[in-house]
Amino acid sequence: MRRVWLILMLCVGMFLTSSVLISKEIRTIFVTAPASFPERSKLEAGVSALRNVGYRVIVGRSCEVSLSSREKANELNDAFANPEYDAIIAARGGYGSYNLLDWLDWEVIASNPKPLVGYSDITALLLSIYFKTGQTTFHGPMVAVELGSDTRSVQNIAAIFNGERTIRFNYQSIPVIEGKMIGRLIPANLSLFQALQGTEYLGSLKDAILVLEDVSETKESLERMIWNIAHLDDFSSLRGVVFAGFTEIKNGDLDDIKRMIHDYFLDKEIPVWIGLPSYHGDFPKVVLPVGRWVEIDMEKGTIEIVSVPEAKIK
Repeated sequence: MRRVWLILMLCVGMFLTSSVLISKEIRTIFVTAPASFPERSKLEAGVSALRNVGYRVIVGRSCEVSLSSREKANELNDAFANPEYDAIIAARGGYGSYNLLDWLDWEVIASNPKPLVGYSDITALLLSIYFKTGQTTFHGPMVAVELGSDTRSVQNIAAIFNGERTIRFNYQSIPVIEGKMIGRLIPANLSLFQALQGTEYLGSLKDAILVLEDVSETKESLERMIWNIAHLDDFSSLRGVVFAGFTEIKNGDLDDIKRMIHDYFLDKEIPVWIGLPSYHGDFPKVVLPVGRWVEIDMEKGTIEIVSVPEAKIK
C-alpha cells in the first residue's frame, strides 16, 4: 500500500511541477546542515543577507551542534512537515548527505512540497527527492558559502522564489557540439551523481539535460567519471550535456579536462558544452530547477523554464 501511495504522489508531484514553479509565497526559510558543519561566521553572514532582503530565517540544530545522520534526516523530515517553513536552504556541502537518504520520510516530503536549495554534496538530496517524489529541488548557492558575501547569488535565489522563469547568465561557454537544448534539467555534482547510479535514488535519465560539476578531484578520477557519462546506458536518450566547471583539480588543470571532454564527446549526436556558472568557485551562482523542462541557449546565455514541455519536444 505504501508503494502505491508513493507512486501516486510521484505522479501528482510531476503534474504539479509541470505547471507551477513554486506553489506558495516564500516568507520563512529554514537553514539546515545535512553535510559538513558550517563555519559560524559565514553562517551568520548568510543568514543576515537573507534577512536583509526580507526573509524570516530559522536556523536548524544541525547548524549549531554535531548530529548523527539519522538526526539530520529527522530535522529535514520535520522541516518539510512544518507548515511555517516555506523553503529550505542548505548551510553548506562537504560530505555525508547520502547517509541521510535511508532515514528520510518520503511520504512526509511528498505531501509537503517546498523548495530545497543547495549543491555539491547536497546533490544526493536534490536528486533523490526529485526522483522519489517528483518535487522540483534547486541546485544553487548555500547560506554559509555564497550568500553572506555575494549579493547577486542572494538575488538569484530571490528571483526563483518569486517565480522567475528565465535564468540568465554571462559566461564564455565552449561548444563541443553546438546546439540549443530542450529537456529535463538534471544538475549535479559529478561524484555524487555517480554514487547514486544503480540505486533507488536515481531514476530514468530519458530526455535529461545533464549539468555536471566537481571540485578537488584528481585528473585521473575526473577522467574516469567523464568516461562514465559518455558510456551511460541512457546516453542516447539524453537531450544534452553541460560540463559546468571543475575547480581545484589535483595534478592537472582545466585544459586537461577540456581535452578529455572533446575526446570522449566529439562524436556524439546531442549538444555538449563546457562552462556554466553553477560550480564551485567565488562568483555568483545561477539557480537551476532540478527536474524542470527547460530550453537552454548557451550562446544567448538563457535558460527558459518551459510551462508545457509537450509543446516544446522536438
